[in-house]
Amino acid sequence: MFTSNDFRRDIMISDEEKDKIKKEIVEKVNSTLEKNNESYRMDQVNILKTSDTVKFMGNYRVYDRKNYQSISNEINTFLKQYGNVDIKSKKIRDSGMKFTTVSFNFEL
Repeated sequence: MFTSNDFRRDIMISDEEKDKIKKEIVEKVNSTLEKNNESYRMDQVNILKTSDTVKFMGNYRVYDRKNYQSISNEINTFLKQYGNVDIKSKKIRDSGMKFTTVSFNFEL
């Protein structure tokens, strides 16, 4: 598992390292959602590369609001190993469906 400190020595992250981080995040988010009987699965994590950093961005949904706190705590704890993570959530009501959407991003 990579941490932000692993990359401080070398700002440029290899494609292999980026792919590994993306895979770790998708697997953790989906396993946490599955463990809590949520139907939504995260497909991918997006990357925005600048001259100085690489930004990882993703989002997921929680339909059972009773599970939201435990799911988000577990996922947030996992994401914070990569450093300072910006996490935002919003309650959605769309065509009778209720869910909370969570977006996150961090830079390495």
